[in-house]
Amino acid sequence: MNEIDSNHSTGSNRINSIDIFKGLSIALMVFVNTLSPFDMLPSWTRHASEYGLTYVDLVAPFFIFMLALNFTVSFKRHLEKDGRLKAYLRHLRRYLIFIGLGLFMFMDISESGLILHWGTLQVLGLSGLLFLPLAEANSLIKVIVGSFYIILHQLLLFSSLSTVIFDSIEAGVLGSLSWGAMMVFSSVLAEGLKKDIKWKYFLLGGSLFLIIGIITSFLWGISRGYMTLPYVFISVGVSSILYYIIYLIFEQRERNPIIHNEIILSPSGKNAFLLFLLHIVTLYFFHEIIPFSNSLVPGDMKWMVVISFALLNTYIILLIGYFLNKKEIYLTI
Repeated sequence: MNEIDSNHSTGSNRINSIDIFKGLSIALMVFVNTLSPFDMLPSWTRHASEYGLTYVDLVAPFFIFMLALNFTVSFKRHLEKDGRLKAYLRHLRRYLIFIGLGLFMFMDISESGLILHWGTLQVLGLSGLLFLPLAEANSLIKVIVGSFYIILHQLLLFSSLSTVIFDSIEAGVLGSLSWGAMMVFSSVLAEGLKKDIKWKYFLLGGSLFLIIGIITSFLWGISRGYMTLPYVFISVGVSSILYYIIYLIFEQRERNPIIHNEIILSPSGKNAFLLFLLHIVTLYFFHEIIPFSNSLVPGDMKWMVVISFALLNTYIILLIGYFLNKKEIYLTI
């Protein structure tokens, strides 16, 4: 899955900082998803309730940002190699597969019929579809369209639909306007991959989004549940600045062989989609074993057990990523 799991070309053609950013996002996702069902944990380990922000609220935006980073790299290559029509159809197919696979994996069959649930894959797929018509647009057009998406969503929050949005998983279908805006804005900053002076995009541009988000938070609040405008701008800004820090550290390959041979996060970043699917399986196992383990320890130690298992699950996924990369086994669509 090249948009989550970037293209597996030769090592010299890969952008190491993107793989590391993706690997970090996968590690955070596994950790927070393992913790999510348990209420005895400190507030910093969970999503903010209605308004507010924790690091957990930034994990999904990291996936949107990696989507934009990979699109910037892969679309240009496919455009040159396969032509415009095939390049667009290739990415259209991927986004539709995201949506279809997400709906299939989490559907329920009950006496009342088939129940479809919204989730992360659907968010990624629909965000990609909202962005795809802008693939070759200039940055100004992208900013205008992204602003239209997020302003329209913010207006919906002033209506009775705000309750529907807040009560829906990942803000539901209506929240896709906000996620789509996040994807469009991220793609503007991701253009820095094509430039020599990257700090103007990832650091300066990211800081600008962050500042706008902080200023507007005094008007509309920061809320992942509602997918407010300030949340979107802050998420894009933090994602961009974090990526730039990773870029500074890990793109100096010639100077530091230890950094060049990083083996913890980058292998998982190369196989992020497969690890995304595998972590769903490991979650079921850990969500069964953790309650049993908690029954064996005193109440004030239960949170330590949960966090320990979350760290173990994260380690297992990263270890699987390492061995898959060593065997050159990748899942792409």
